[in-house]
Amino acid sequence: MTRWLLNSAVIPYDSLDAVEFRIWLQTGPYISRIGYPETAAYIAAITGEPAPTISRELSELRLGDEAAVVRLRYRLANPRPEGEWYRTSRDPAAWELGLLRRLR
Repeated sequence: MTRWLLNSAVIPYDSLDAVEFRIWLQTGPYISRIGYPETAAYIAAITGEPAPTISRELSELRLGDEAAVVRLRYRLANPRPEGEWYRTSRDPAAWELGLLRRLR
């Protein structure tokens, strides 16, 4: 067994493509917990909708809740705006989309 100490969780979820992601957003209301303007800009670019609200509040899913996930495929060595965010956030291949459901 390996034990990890992490500052963010990598949780398995179902992959979505951009069309499925856009349909999920349009299906009904959601609470945005998008923490970075670059992520919000990417979402706006692939959906053609206004960028979601920026919020770094806690997200606590309850039984039956679901969450659309937008994240970079890898960790940035320098996440500051003048670093990798600027270059990476404009590359669609750098992102992945998914759907997470709380089952228990």
